[in-house]
Amino acid sequence: MHRGELPEEYDFTVQCHSCLKWRLIPTKEKYEEIREDNLKHPFVCKQAREWRPSVSCDDPEDISQDGSSIWAIDEPSIAQPPCGWQRLLKIRGEGCSKFADIYYVAPSGKKLRSKVEVKKYVP
Repeated sequence: MHRGELPEEYDFTVQCHSCLKWRLIPTKEKYEEIREDNLKHPFVCKQAREWRPSVSCDDPEDISQDGSSIWAIDEPSIAQPPCGWQRLLKIRGEGCSKFADIYYVAPSGKKLRSKVEVKKYVP
């Protein structure tokens, strides 16, 4: 990726609380599930056995911060969106005051830009 270009696809990763290695998460839904509860129940490599049966803290990390990708660290313990809703992260371009924007997409497809808009939309 060239400087100034923004990714259209994302890899979802989480850092093991024990060994500090990064593990790839197979789906956005699984990532959201882990992120929602990560402060109360920190992720450890053993949890990745759900999709990688033999993984452990002794294995090399799945991905490293080597400068070849843009990394965005999401806030932990944000509740998952309700069924049918999506939470989207959109990375902004270089030189912006904020790194990224969060959008919520309703089951109807309507994109909401803030928690205030979500509260107005949901009865």
